[in-house]
Amino acid sequence: MTTPTDSAAINPLDVVRMLRSAGAVLFSQAALHGQLARVEWAEEKTRLLQMLVVGLIGFASVLCVMLLVGALVLAFSWDSAYRIQAVIALVVAYGLVAGFAWSRLKALSARSSQAFAATREELAADMALLKSKL
Repeated sequence: MTTPTDSAAINPLDVVRMLRSAGAVLFSQAALHGQLARVEWAEEKTRLLQMLVVGLIGFASVLCVMLLVGALVLAFSWDSAYRIQAVIALVVAYGLVAGFAWSRLKALSARSSQAFAATREELAADMALLKSKL
């Protein structure tokens, strides 16, 4: 006489047979996931490199422009009645440039949530499929 718990028990021999028959499929699926992860990692490296290059070029350019324009404006306005207004205009202009650079950096870094999205979706779908079969 069998109890209800005996019929629900997993037979180790059945598990081995199932793994042997599904081994090639699991291996090929893992290889596909590896290829997808490599492609997405290449895209992520490209995005990070672009962020670095844009940041460095932007920083160097803004620094040079800020120094030269600031010195030029102050030299022309130093002996005039508009000295304070010239300094305020420089601060506002520098603030606008810094705000633009910050917004561009935020836009690029916001794309980090999309990194490996396809790999995560595929792994989640595979896990759901495996859970439904077991």
